Amino acid sequence: MAHTTIKVESTVRDRLATLAAEKGTTIAQLVSDFAAHTPTAEERAERTARTLAVLSEMSGYTPSPEQDRAADAELARRLGDIA
Repeated sequence: MAHTTIKVESTVRDRLATLAAEKGTTIAQLVSDFAAHTPTAEERAERTARTLAVLSEMSGYTPSPEQDRAADAELARRLGDIA
């Protein structure tokens, strides 16, 4: 496997080293895990579309973009009340 170097500020490197040590792993593995498990914008959009399709198929509910934004705002408000 080919390796490469990623340049980051020393404070970022130090934080990554701390996080890796806390997890009992290396910075390289920490970064690899992050890249493997963090969806891209395109992947998130695909998941959202699939979820909305299943929601519509199972319940007949197809929220408009306005309803979707309102639900997001309400969820954020409620989560803010908890914090």
